[in-house]
Amino acid sequence: MHPEASTSDSSDSSVHNSIDKLPVVETPYSIVLGALFITGGFLANTVQGALGKIAQETMAPGQFLWILLLIALAVLLPTTYWSNKQENDVKNLINTLERDNLFFLLGRAVFGLCGFYLFIWAAGLGSLVDATVLLNTTPVFIPVIGVLVLNKQISGKLWLAIALGFIGLILVVQPDASLLQNPANLIGLGAGLSAAVEFLIVRHLSQTLSPSQQTISYLLLASVLIAPIALYQWQPLTIRQLEIIAAAAGSFLVFQLLLVKAYSLAEPHQIGVFQYSSVIFAALIDWLLFTEFPNRTTLLGIVLISVGGVLSIYLERTPEQIS
Repeated sequence: MHPEASTSDSSDSSVHNSIDKLPVVETPYSIVLGALFITGGFLANTVQGALGKIAQETMAPGQFLWILLLIALAVLLPTTYWSNKQENDVKNLINTLERDNLFFLLGRAVFGLCGFYLFIWAAGLGSLVDATVLLNTTPVFIPVIGVLVLNKQISGKLWLAIALGFIGLILVVQPDASLLQNPANLIGLGAGLSAAVEFLIVRHLSQTLSPSQQTISYLLLASVLIAPIALYQWQPLTIRQLEIIAAAAGSFLVFQLLLVKAYSLAEPHQIGVFQYSSVIFAALIDWLLFTEFPNRTTLLGIVLISVGGVLSIYLERTPEQIS
């Protein structure tokens, strides 16, 4: 989940509206290029989830996530500092932690970390494709949260898209007595809900903070928050385990980079649909690595969630944006 995305950023689905401040040049070429970048980004995000699933065979998710965050921070902080040295973006990072932003940054770290942790946990307990599709319920949850928390009004068409998504959600989760015995889908649903809350916080923070400020602040705060859990779960690591975590951290950073680039080329409603490519990638990885494949009921649920999510991305735009 994107942590930055959500889940992240797990998420962390969680970076894509942090680029609201970037200028978007809309041409057919830029839209196609943006679609390619976002597809590549979600491939990296799915690989990260698969590595998390593999890692959980021998280590706890908290330990895995903490080391991943520290590696990502160790790579991103000096890189961002030198690339933005003239603009003093990192030098003034302390300004992002001032009182006005601190509450939202902490909220973003909490919900982003929850989405990331729950996604990795769900993938480890059950199917990677189920965990991925439940994480991708964020476009369905966001309008509902907007109505319940922000008193926003949504159209009848958007309610229909949300209803489709929730029907699909029920088909994937399949709530019955067995859900309590293996709560992987329930945990995956929690990841999607956490990522949706994080997404809304990211959208608010993007009004005052750059993507690099948000990402570094998230990594700093999330690594502090997860540290007690990681230390409680701590066990000695092998070289093989460290290689897996390092590869996952690399996938996380590639995801961040490609997502930011994608949304600098096109608007979310133009290319957001391509986030669902992660479901296809997850199904292929599940089949090739874990010999798992969803049944017909789950496949129907995946289709309905994807259709509902795509329609939600499109219909959530303001009236003046819809031609």
